[in-house]
Amino acid sequence: MTTLDDVKLLLGITDSDMDGKLNLIIRNAEKQILAYLPDGIGFVPDPLQYIVTELAIVRFNRIGNEGMASYSQEGESITYGDDIAPYLSAIQAWISTQESNNRGVVRFL
Repeated sequence: MTTLDDVKLLLGITDSDMDGKLNLIIRNAEKQILAYLPDGIGFVPDPLQYIVTELAIVRFNRIGNEGMASYSQEGESITYGDDIAPYLSAIQAWISTQESNNRGVVRFL
């Protein structure tokens, strides 16, 4: 399954009417994660791909509430936090495993 398929499944979307909007949200989520990864990494690695799905769902659900920190109406209260904050430890853990895998390079001249 693609990320788009995963997002649509979790949101309960069965048609393709929202595909353009969802693809934009997914691309932006990928860019958000890449901003935290070391330079030179041009794609979100598979172990972190679930974060793209989660961020896309959060962003989709916030459409119409951009810029709001909280919302309250008739006893219902919603507070929006930093979307990526819960995933920073997973991103850092992945970065740490990559740094520990660097063993050096042998070049023959």
